[in-house]
Amino acid sequence: MEEAREFRLGFLRSEARNPLTMNLDRDFATSSRQGVHTLLSCDTALLPLIRRIAASSDFYRLAESVKKCFARGGRVIFSGCGATGRLAILLEKAWREEFPGAEQVLSLQTGGDFALVRSVENFEDYEMVGALQLRELDATPADLLIGITATGETCSIFGSALEAVRIGMEVFMLICVDPAEPAARLERCRKLYSSPSVHVLSMQVGPMALTGSTRMQSSTVELLFASAALEQAVFGETRIFSAYEEMLNALVSPAATAALADSVDFESDIFRQGGLVDYQAEDLLIDLLSDTTERSPTFMIPPYHCWDAPAPEPWAMVRHTGVATPDGWRICLGRNPRCISWTPETYRSAGLEDLLAKGLPRISESELMKIRIGNEEIPSRKDAFRGRIVSEPSGVTLASGIRIPVPAAPVRLRMIEHLRMKLIMNTLSTGTMAKLGRICSNYMIYLDISNKKLVDRACRIISELCGLSYEEACFELFRTRMDLPPGTSPVALTLQRLQGVRTKVRPIF
Repeated sequence: MEEAREFRLGFLRSEARNPLTMNLDRDFATSSRQGVHTLLSCDTALLPLIRRIAASSDFYRLAESVKKCFARGGRVIFSGCGATGRLAILLEKAWREEFPGAEQVLSLQTGGDFALVRSVENFEDYEMVGALQLRELDATPADLLIGITATGETCSIFGSALEAVRIGMEVFMLICVDPAEPAARLERCRKLYSSPSVHVLSMQVGPMALTGSTRMQSSTVELLFASAALEQAVFGETRIFSAYEEMLNALVSPAATAALADSVDFESDIFRQGGLVDYQAEDLLIDLLSDTTERSPTFMIPPYHCWDAPAPEPWAMVRHTGVATPDGWRICLGRNPRCISWTPETYRSAGLEDLLAKGLPRISESELMKIRIGNEEIPSRKDAFRGRIVSEPSGVTLASGIRIPVPAAPVRLRMIEHLRMKLIMNTLSTGTMAKLGRICSNYMIYLDISNKKLVDRACRIISELCGLSYEEACFELFRTRMDLPPGTSPVALTLQRLQGVRTKVRPIF
C-alpha cells in the first residue's frame, strides 16, 4: 500500500464520477437512443470550456512555441501513453499525410508502436521508459516536446519530459486537470511543473462519461487542441474549433443519434451470440485501431494478438482490405514502424529489471508484423461479420451498413474527420459494452488491472459500490485475484462476491 501511494489518483477530477451519466447502464437498458444521447451530452457540455481555452493566452503560447520550433528547424515530439500515445501517433500520421516526406512531427508512444494495438504491461509506471525512448529519437535542444496526459501525472510521459528538460528542450504539457492538484500530492509532478522550461496548457475537462476512461472526453479535447496548435503555427489561423462545434451539433441530431443507436444494437447482438466483427477499411486505420485496442483494458475483452501465439480472438478488429499486413502497417503509420528492441542489458542498466519479470517483452517490429491487419485469411475469423467503414465529407458508413449523417468540414490535417470518427467509435464501443452488462452505473466494472493506475481505479470502484474503505477494497480485490478463473474480471467477481452487484459475471475469453 505504501508503494502504491504515488498511484492513488482518486483526488483528481478526471477520475471522479460524471453526474450526467450516473444512470448510463439503465439508459442503455431502456433504449440505445437514450444511452447514446446520455453519452454525447458529456461532449456537448464541454463546448463552452473549449471556446474559453481556444481564446486563452496559454493556447496562444502553445501555438507560438510550435511555430518557433519549426522556424529554428526543430521537431515537435508528442509524447503519450495508452490513449494519448495513440493520439500522438495519429497526429504524426496526419502530418505526414498533409506534408509527404516531412518529419517535423514525431510521436513517442510508451512501449513503442506495438502499444498501438496491445497494452505493454507496466511500462507506463516507469519514468526511465519515457527517457530512453526520447533518447532513441536523437532529440536536441531545437526540438519541442509536448507531453499529453489527461491526469497530469503519467510516469513514462513525465520521464520523457524530464529527459527533454535535461537535454535543454522546451516542454509543453497538455493536461486535463489543474496542475496544482497532482503537484500537491505527487513528487514527480512537483519536480516537473516547477521547471522554468516547462509550460502547461490545463484543460480542466472534469469527469469522463465512463468513470476514469480518459480515452473519451479528455483525449478528444487533447486531440482538438494539439492539432489546432499545429494548424495555427503553420497556417496562421485555425478553423478547427468552429468546425468541431458544427460537427458535434450534427452528431447529436435525432437522425445521427438514431443511426448510432441502431449500430449499437446491431453489434451488441453479434457479440451476444458469440460472434466477431471485422472492420474493413483503407482509410483512418489508426482511428479504428485505437478504439478497438482500447476496448480490451477498458472492458477486459480479448486483445489483438500475434498469429504465432494462439489466443482468444478480439471481438472486433480492423483489416486493410487492399494489402498484406506489412504494407498495411506502413500505410497505417505513414512510415516504417518505430518499435522497441531493447536487450536484457538495456533494461538492467536502466534499472528496469522489473519489466523482465515475465521474460523479455516481445514488442519489436517483427512481433508487430505478426498482428495481422492486412487482407490475409485468418481461419479463426472465417465466420466473422465483415463490413466496410467508409469516411466521406458528408458522413460515415459503419460496418453494419448504417450511415451516420454527420458532415465534416474540410480543415488541415483532416482533423474534423478524425475527431468525428473518434466520437462515433467511442460511442459505439461504449454503448455496445453497456448493452452487454460491462458497465454498472457509469463504472467500467470489467476493467483490466494491468498497471498500478488501473489497480487503484479498481479499488476505488469496489470501495464506492460496496461501502468499504480503500484499504479493505484493495484487500478484497487481491483476495479475488488469488483464485481467479481465466478470463474473468477480478473487479466484477469481487463485486458479485461482496454484494451481488447487478451483473452476470462469467469467463469472457
